[in-house]
Amino acid sequence: MNPSSSFLAQVKDNNYFMTQNVMLSEKKSKWMLAILLILLALSTILLYKYSTRKFNYWKIRKVNYVKPIPILGSLLPLFRLKQTFGEWLSDLSRQQKDDYFGIFVLDQPVLVVQSPKLIKNILQKDFVHFQNRSATGSKHDPIMSNLMFFSDNPEWKNSRSKVTPVFTTGKLKLMFEVIKKESERMVDYIAERVNVANVESKEICAKYSTNVIARCAFSVDAQSFQSDDAEFRNLGRRVFDFRYSTAFRNLSAWFTPNLVHTFNISFVEPNTSNRLQAIFNEVLDQRKSSCLNKGSDLIDIMLEAQNKSNFEEKYLVAHAFQFYLAGFETISSTLSFTLYELCIRPDIQTRLRTEILESIEKTKTITYDEVAEMKYLDMCVCESLRKYPVLPFLDRTCSSNYKLDDDLIIEKGVPVYIPLFGLHYNPELYPDPQKYDPERFEDKTKINVDCLSYIPFGEGPRICIGNRFGLMGVKLGLVAILSKFKLEMSDQTPIPLQFESKSILLQSKVGIPLKFVPLVQ
Repeated sequence: MNPSSSFLAQVKDNNYFMTQNVMLSEKKSKWMLAILLILLALSTILLYKYSTRKFNYWKIRKVNYVKPIPILGSLLPLFRLKQTFGEWLSDLSRQQKDDYFGIFVLDQPVLVVQSPKLIKNILQKDFVHFQNRSATGSKHDPIMSNLMFFSDNPEWKNSRSKVTPVFTTGKLKLMFEVIKKESERMVDYIAERVNVANVESKEICAKYSTNVIARCAFSVDAQSFQSDDAEFRNLGRRVFDFRYSTAFRNLSAWFTPNLVHTFNISFVEPNTSNRLQAIFNEVLDQRKSSCLNKGSDLIDIMLEAQNKSNFEEKYLVAHAFQFYLAGFETISSTLSFTLYELCIRPDIQTRLRTEILESIEKTKTITYDEVAEMKYLDMCVCESLRKYPVLPFLDRTCSSNYKLDDDLIIEKGVPVYIPLFGLHYNPELYPDPQKYDPERFEDKTKINVDCLSYIPFGEGPRICIGNRFGLMGVKLGLVAILSKFKLEMSDQTPIPLQFESKSILLQSKVGIPLKFVPLVQ
């Protein structure tokens, strides 16, 4: 055979086999692609079926509800981060005229109750059915899982009995003097900045709140006014910052409890949480070996409880952590929002200052009892909490089947939301609700008698245990500032305020710069 012919034949054979291999490879790729597409389609169908399996829940029960979409349920507006959860619930409340309506948190049916009478039943009369919250802390985190806020019955009740002695009138009077000193520090700090056109009041209130909590809970000087880089203040910034990771942690605690437990998602970023725990443990160790300050602050009272009963140290740290988290935001936010409102309503500011100065003139000082007797001060703070509740909704989980009314039985395990923001801005309850009007609280005996229409701290057995402490901190801050300065708007004061959508709490999206003008003595 001719060599060239043999070579050509071999080339043809190789080309044939290569072509066959390519064809087989293409067929295999097509089959693999087809299989992947089929698996993807099946997965999509299964995911759709699974995420929508409960979407007839409210329809079957003839309850009006917000139409859900697969996977997200009713929460699409929240994932867009265009408004806060409180604002979103408030918008739904305005749209839904019934006493209650349904939503879906992902695939979970949730009942939103907005009737003040039904709310009173849930939080007070029939509380036994609604003792637990739907929000949770990771069960793998010894601190977050033991926060009283996240604890279920009976743990929350046992914890509350241990912490209650911190907030007796006697203890509050002791803390009053400590808070007054911090308010004086705040005034000195502001006085150094009176020539500044835009003083950031929100940060001043945060520094003050940090110092108050550190002093009253741990007898620690946080030094927030001495240094912008003070550790306690920096930790507070990291706890309440507005990063997307913060939004994820916040929303997970309320909306995906199973994910929180499965992936150990902490409500507070771990490095920050660990540092705070280390500080608390240092204070505990120092206090155990000290004979000073016995019974004067949170740490001493908790150590006394530990000595009297089998009270593990993780609970001590958890309670210290909760005191820090809850107390900080209550004082800081409420004080800054009140300063903002007084700034844009000089008539109210003048009336409040007159009450404060007249009280000071009587005794040349400020006492616990005098602040308690300042009626207009109380009215102003109450109105601030109506417009700006720190946590703009309440959550509970039904622990046993409960007959809400003649038309609906809430089944065991169904979460219930109470839209505080919507309740406080209901024009039928509060005419012209956007207006800051302390006169609404001129006669507090008429509030929450037959129903609950004003609940900034919750209500019933799980009402915020430290609400009197928080109010005292806010009032003392106002007394100190208004007795020394006149508040004026600056060219950067935001009108109207916008709220931060990445926080579950109600916080201003931007700073609140004001002018502080010294009073002519």
